Amino acid sequence: MAGVVSRRGLLGGAALVGVGALAGVVQGAGTAVAEAPLDTPFTPVSAPHLLQAEQMVQYQRLLAAGHLPDGLVGHWPLDGTAADRSGYEHPVTLGSGATWTTLRAGGELSLDGTSGAYAATGSVLDTTAPFTVSAWVRLSDAASLSTMYTAVSQDGSMVSRFLLQYDDAAGTWAFKVRSADQSTKVSALAANPATLGLWTHLAGVWDGAQIHLYVNGTLEGSADSTLSWAATEGFNIGRAKWNSAPANRFNGAIDDVRAYGRALTADEVAVISGRTARANNVYLIGSPSSVTWGTPDDPTTWIAHARCSSFLTRVLKHTYGWATDDYFTQYFQDTIPEAADYRKAFADGTAGPHFRRIRKVTDLRPGDLIAIDYNGQVADNTGHIVMVREVKGTFTGTADFTGETQYAVEIIDCTSDPHGVYGLSNYPAYPDSRMVSNVTGENFQGVGIGHMMFYASDATGEFSRYRWSVNTSKTTAENLTVTDRPIAAARVV
Repeated sequence: MAGVVSRRGLLGGAALVGVGALAGVVQGAGTAVAEAPLDTPFTPVSAPHLLQAEQMVQYQRLLAAGHLPDGLVGHWPLDGTAADRSGYEHPVTLGSGATWTTLRAGGELSLDGTSGAYAATGSVLDTTAPFTVSAWVRLSDAASLSTMYTAVSQDGSMVSRFLLQYDDAAGTWAFKVRSADQSTKVSALAANPATLGLWTHLAGVWDGAQIHLYVNGTLEGSADSTLSWAATEGFNIGRAKWNSAPANRFNGAIDDVRAYGRALTADEVAVISGRTARANNVYLIGSPSSVTWGTPDDPTTWIAHARCSSFLTRVLKHTYGWATDDYFTQYFQDTIPEAADYRKAFADGTAGPHFRRIRKVTDLRPGDLIAIDYNGQVADNTGHIVMVREVKGTFTGTADFTGETQYAVEIIDCTSDPHGVYGLSNYPAYPDSRMVSNVTGENFQGVGIGHMMFYASDATGEFSRYRWSVNTSKTTAENLTVTDRPIAAARVV
C-alpha cells in the first residue's frame, strides 16, 4: 500500500529522524552520513483495534477451514495439487478420468465416472483401530441416482474395508464396513435422499463398536459393528473395490478428503464439516450481540454474533480502556451505535476525542472506519460500517464515472452478504474470505475480509460514492452517491 514504509525504512536512521531520535548514521571510519529521506510518509502498518479484528477473522477462517489437526494421518485439500497436507507424505496419483476444477473457492477434484475416475495412494489408516474418514462430495448433474458411487475407501485384496459413498439402493449417502471375505456388510445411512449437484459434507466414524455417518456435521445414521481387519491395498478417492476389482467410480466432484487415526467426537465432526463455523460466526439482527475472543488453542471458543456496527463497537470496547458504554452513550447516545449513528457523528465532529474525521479517500489508513448511512432505504438496516485493512489502489474499467476516481479498499466487516461473486473474472484479485462458491446458501456470513469500491471526487478528493464489491455494475442499486447514501470516515486516535 502506498505510504507504508519498508522493513528497512522502519529500522534505518531515516525512519527515526522524524521523531528526533537520530540525525545520521555512522559510515566507514567514523564518518557521519545522512540517510536518504524516505519517499513515503511514516504510516503505521496496523492499529491495535485492527489487530483484534484480525484475530477474530482469522479464527473464524480456521473454523471455516475445519481446522482439526489432532490425529490427522491424511489430508488432501485437492486444491489443484495431489499433495497430502497431513505431513505423512501420501500424495495421490490421479487416473485419466480425474481433473482439477474450480467449482468452489480453492478448487476440487472432478471425476467423470469412467474407469479412470480415481485418485489413489498407499494405505493410510490402520483399519484395525478406530478411525474417521471425511470428504466434501457433489454428485454431477449428469450422474444417475440408480448407480452406486464411492467417494472414499481403503482396500484389502478382495474388497474395501470401508466405503463413504452414495448408495443407489437406499437413494442416499452411506458409510459402510465389510468383512475381508466380503460376506458381511454393515451400513449407516443418511436420513434424507441425496441430491444431484449439491455439495455435502460426509464423515464416517468407526469407534470399535459402532459405525456412524454424519451429514453436514449432523449424525444421521449408526449401526453396531466390531468388524476389524487390516486393509493394506491402498487408499482411494473416487472408487471402491469389489471381487478384487475397482468398482463404484464416482461421477461428480470431491474436495477436502481427510483421514484420522481415531474416532472423532460429534463436536469434532461439527468442526471439520464447517457446522461450528456457521454457528460461531453469525450476522445477527434483532438480538443482543455477542463477540468473544477465545483461547488461542481452541478456535471453537471464538464467537461473533453481531451486525456490522455492533461487531466494530465490540472490537473497540475489547481493545481500548476509553471505549466504554459511558463513552458511546455520551457521544453517540447509545451503548452500541448503529452505522448511521457513526456516520453522523463522524461528519458532525461529535464522535468525541477518540475519533478524527478523514475526508479524503487517499488519506485512509489501516484501521480507519468508513460508515455509510442508508437514509432509510433498507428496512431494519440503518447502513453499513467497515474497517479499512488496506487501500489497494485505483481501479478502472468497470463502473467508472467522469470526474471521480475509484479505489479498491480491502476491509474487515460483519455482513450477511459477502463483497463479491465467486467465479467472475475480476473476483480473484478482490476476494471475500466468506465466499465458498456461486451457489446460494454455500457462502459464509458474519465477520470476514472483503473488498469494497469507494470513489473520490477529482475536485475535492472526498468520498463521492461507493460500490458493494468489484462485481457490482454501474447501474446496480448498490452503486450510490453520497447524496443518496452519505459516507463519512474517521480514524481512531
